[in-house]
Amino acid sequence: MNLKCIKTGKTFPFWLNIFNNPEANDEKYSNLVLEWWYKVEWYESLVPFKKLIVSYWAWKTPLIKNDEVASVLGLSNMLIKDESYNPYWTHKDRRSEYIINVALENNVDKIVCLTAGNAWYSLWRYCSRAWIDYTSLIFPWVSKARKNSLKEWWEVISIDGSRFNWILRPRDFAQIVWEYDKYERWKTWKNIWAVTNSFEPISVNAYKELFYEIKDENPDYIVIPCGSWDIIVWVWLAIKELNMNTKIIWVAPEWEHPLAQALKYWVDEYQIKDYEEESLAEKLTTPFTAVLPILYKIFTEEGNIYTEVWNEDISKVKNIIDNLWVRCENSAAVSFATFISKNRPNINLNSKIIIVSTGKWLEN
Repeated sequence: MNLKCIKTGKTFPFWLNIFNNPEANDEKYSNLVLEWWYKVEWYESLVPFKKLIVSYWAWKTPLIKNDEVASVLGLSNMLIKDESYNPYWTHKDRRSEYIINVALENNVDKIVCLTAGNAWYSLWRYCSRAWIDYTSLIFPWVSKARKNSLKEWWEVISIDGSRFNWILRPRDFAQIVWEYDKYERWKTWKNIWAVTNSFEPISVNAYKELFYEIKDENPDYIVIPCGSWDIIVWVWLAIKELNMNTKIIWVAPEWEHPLAQALKYWVDEYQIKDYEEESLAEKLTTPFTAVLPILYKIFTEEGNIYTEVWNEDISKVKNIIDNLWVRCENSAAVSFATFISKNRPNINLNSKIIIVSTGKWLEN
């Protein structure tokens, strides 16, 4: 199984916690994508494990036609890919299912993930099924309510990001957890795997499935909310694999992602300084993403669109679609918000558009 550098084309053998080509850019940025894979008979998408051992059937979520929502958004040909129908109500379940099967093949006994929320619950459920220990890492700016929710399910460590200049790498995740478990829990591990979004290049291949499931609709645009942006990378690669012309509209919270500045200044490595989290879509906010070199490549291609929405847009559209039987949290609602925002994409509104609703939160 090989990983390919998006910048140089050089290949590297897969190994746990390896995510970049140090010859191509700073070591904190990821530039590797999965080049070689296994193919399983039960689905035509490409997967990085030999045998499906643990599964909660995180695939084939419904594609829903909702004329009332389409009318509100001013769209004439819109479908909703509803990821809240996954086993734990989030698109992250697709990734968890890949992670757990790769982990079992590689004799992993501990998984750690820096998470905003959905990945934590999904991974916890999958790890429980596989008898693999799991710990979530969170930054101190995470809201108190979310911290309390996280602490209800397995181990959670709040980390001091200033120790790492607010940028952590897989070896940092593993080191933090190894020290905590050894001295606080009296537990040691032989094989820790850090699977934080955007750093880990194998498991995020799961999001290719999402596009494979809608390919027969041949959409002009697919609209995706994203924080760490791994889902964007793999949907884009699926489009490339299938040789299709679908374009990506990526929606993020206003001023809380580095891609806008990267595109403005024509750089593919950027970190927001003096960062403060203020968006209602708090699971999509970040001052840094490891996959910025890949994202920069995607959104300097003709036709793909990056746009941002404001809190008032999110709040307004969430109130509307809640009453129209769409199950989504704020971080999923940004996909819909883009079509009522002043930053509404300048596209033909008769285009065939698929909006990805990434999931609902536990309290919903």
